[in-house]
Amino acid sequence: MKSYLFTTSNGRGGVMLCDIDTLEEAVPYLKKRFDGVVRIEQGLELWTEEEGFGEFKPSSVEEALAASSESGGH
Repeated sequence: MKSYLFTTSNGRGGVMLCDIDTLEEAVPYLKKRFDGVVRIEQGLELWTEEEGFGEFKPSSVEEALAASSESGGH
């Protein structure tokens, strides 16, 4: 079983746990099952409505803190 994190166009979404093995198979399934799916993640794999398939690069803690301080965040 794999879990797929998805986001919809209205900012909602969820996590779907299922027997689908690949992101390529999960995208059409989740788009059919839930209205307005615009982003799906599984591990470091990513699909977006705008850019298609790609790889998710998480920020390190140091990068996130630097970006936060540059934007005036706390």
